[in-house]
Amino acid sequence: MELKTDFEVREELRGVRTLERRDALFDKVAGKQIISAMLHEIYKRFASGYLYQVLQGAANEARRRGLLINPNPFSRETYSAAVGNTDRMLPSAQGWEMTKGILTRHLLEARAYLEGILGQRRNR
Repeated sequence: MELKTDFEVREELRGVRTLERRDALFDKVAGKQIISAMLHEIYKRFASGYLYQVLQGAANEARRRGLLINPNPFSRETYSAAVGNTDRMLPSAQGWEMTKGILTRHLLEARAYLEGILGQRRNR
């Protein structure tokens, strides 16, 4: 992001600032891939660029904490800590609320990061 223009950084910041949260219950995201579930949580149909990277970071943290389900055709109860592909992982009933908390933190950190970049550029 440091190499982006001020306009591009402002656009990304505007996108992060205007996100709304749904506080979706698990039954609304059960069976969705984790990125799709997070997109549902923030009222988006798709994400690209920096927002997608933020969602991917939140999904990876949830994976590392064992909060996702690895869609193994033999057993859907296999947790995802050992598998790195978040594209196919699903939220778990026990971990969805914690995953939403991780998403909240990542979105707040993204906003602070973008505001920091703009602040540094103004102080030059």
